[in-house]
Amino acid sequence: MDELTERLAEVPAFRGCDAESIRGLLAAVPYRTRRKAASAHIAYRGEACTDLIVLLDGEIYTSMVHRDGKEVVVHSLAAPEVLAPAFLFAEGGCFPVNVVARTDCRLLYIGRDSFAEWLHRDRRMMMNFIGILSDRCERLSQRVKDFALQSLKERVTEYLRIHRRIDNVQWLARVLGVARPSLSRVLSELKAEGVIERTLEGLELKI
Repeated sequence: MDELTERLAEVPAFRGCDAESIRGLLAAVPYRTRRKAASAHIAYRGEACTDLIVLLDGEIYTSMVHRDGKEVVVHSLAAPEVLAPAFLFAEGGCFPVNVVARTDCRLLYIGRDSFAEWLHRDRRMMMNFIGILSDRCERLSQRVKDFALQSLKERVTEYLRIHRRIDNVQWLARVLGVARPSLSRVLSELKAEGVIERTLEGLELKI
């Protein structure tokens, strides 16, 4: 329990909570941990969201599948983080996307009702959770703006400003929801314009 307590203290939802409070929660409510191998599904789109799911170790991504079978990556997360907090207390209460392990993962599950009771008792955790919801809404708003208002070249440049490097073109095509040839064409244009350069680590922004 001590290792789990220490790990939870690093999760944004639990930040600032003392170790005794976290131990008290784990002692008072039922919880379970699970491990998922890379590429395994953690949740499917439309599946009921009945637990607070905490990504303790590893990386995940969320995706949607078009009618033509093409998978589009919606978002990526690295531990420690809470998965799908905005849908835990939603009226529908279902995952709007598939959740897939990008690497080997370890997850903690706490029942929704048990977590709600803890939020009611612990103001710090409640404010942390509200902050997470606000941040996710802000990121979603930015994502919508990127798709609606920016060209593919602008989206690639913005991605590089944030992440500094592209080490997997196929993955980026899935993240941006575009065909690999279209992305490769834009990358060639950016390279010709001197905006990006190829290094040993991948494609990097020069300006």
